Amino acid sequence: MKRLSLALVLLLALAGAAAADWTKERPEGATVAAATARVLTGEEFGPPALDMTVINGNGDVVDVDTLVDGPTFFFYYSASCPHCQAVAPEIAALAKQLSGVATFVGVGSGSNSVQELDGFTKQYGLPFASWKDYTRRFGRDNGARSTPQLYFVRPKEGGGFETLGEWRPFSGGLGLLAEIRALTVANRDPWTAFRPGEYHGSNACGACHEVELRSWALTHHSIAYWTLYERTETMNPECIGCHVTGWEKEGGFELGDHGSHLADVTCESCHGPGGGHAAGTKGADARAACVGCHDPDHSVRFSVERGLPHVDHFAPDALSPTSFAAARTALVEGKAPRPLTAFPEGKTLGDAACVDCHHKEAKAMRKDPHANTPKSKEESEAVVGCESCHGPGEQHVAAGGGKENIVGLGESCPVCILEAICTNCHTPEMDPEWDLDKRLEALPKHGKK
Repeated sequence: MKRLSLALVLLLALAGAAAADWTKERPEGATVAAATARVLTGEEFGPPALDMTVINGNGDVVDVDTLVDGPTFFFYYSASCPHCQAVAPEIAALAKQLSGVATFVGVGSGSNSVQELDGFTKQYGLPFASWKDYTRRFGRDNGARSTPQLYFVRPKEGGGFETLGEWRPFSGGLGLLAEIRALTVANRDPWTAFRPGEYHGSNACGACHEVELRSWALTHHSIAYWTLYERTETMNPECIGCHVTGWEKEGGFELGDHGSHLADVTCESCHGPGGGHAAGTKGADARAACVGCHDPDHSVRFSVERGLPHVDHFAPDALSPTSFAAARTALVEGKAPRPLTAFPEGKTLGDAACVDCHHKEAKAMRKDPHANTPKSKEESEAVVGCESCHGPGEQHVAAGGGKENIVGLGESCPVCILEAICTNCHTPEMDPEWDLDKRLEALPKHGKK
């Protein structure tokens, strides 16, 4: 059995105490404490493979095991790998942060030249030396089938080595977990890895909050950046802020970084950087965060009361693996329900009820293809009328107008709302040739000739 420091035992006890409160709300039992324990104490890993040689740019050949100086991180990468390039700044920052706590060693893939590895080290400011895996045994024997990978090892009492942690593959945000693990091994306070104002991304959050992360993966927040990417709007500053995490904030999302772990509306968009874990900070008021993006110009009749029922942090508890996969597939394919785009309740009154106040719009509507949809013998109006796009007019008419009781279009983001409404009918199955952009170009502007 592994020996734990007194500080670590106390931390685990606190985690268990916190979990007890969660259990009252979740009869199935909280998983946060168990997941947190794994982050702190690590999992059971096989011993690292260090019985091979590597070479550097000076032609020096050394045995890998001689590079292990106490707790040691091995960063296995390829200089030409875009994923390695993306995480290199985080690795560099992690190495600097853990100076004096753990040693870092770079091991470059055998497919790279030592000159390429040296160039990578200089370009990204890695504060440690890199060696080439020229025999390719480091990658092979440690099961590194892709890059980047991060291994945490140390010598064992009595000889040999043990693996303290593996992050395979290493992706944005996982540096926090590596730092927590290293601090725990060094008998230091692991929670100092959370620093005020730092964003870490959903990968880091999900290490402890596993169910919540899987629940988030079923929400439209989890594909928020993809919706912009698909529409080639990722460089549009009017759109980007509500589709990423930490926009225009220090350490937050940077424009054009498509592979960022802060792309999409992640946990920290609602709960604040670090989720309030940093000493002396509190998590953001998640309810207040909603209206920062879900304002009248960007959402259909949004209110926190309407939105909160669709933020279920424990939704996966009720789903089988097959059902979860089906729900996620439906989301990424654009087939998932969009309950927050639902129209107001009330009766449909027909276009005649709209004309008295909106005669210019009604005149423009006569040029629209919707006005020429088939009519039944009993109806005197087009099947697709004003209320097909704006919702039932009963409340609107009764109130004598008003924007809160009918669906309208904001000035800054009309396409977002239009797409949600139009695709209720113009689905790939019902209208495979339909194209929103082309349709918008041909759409007569309300009230204009």
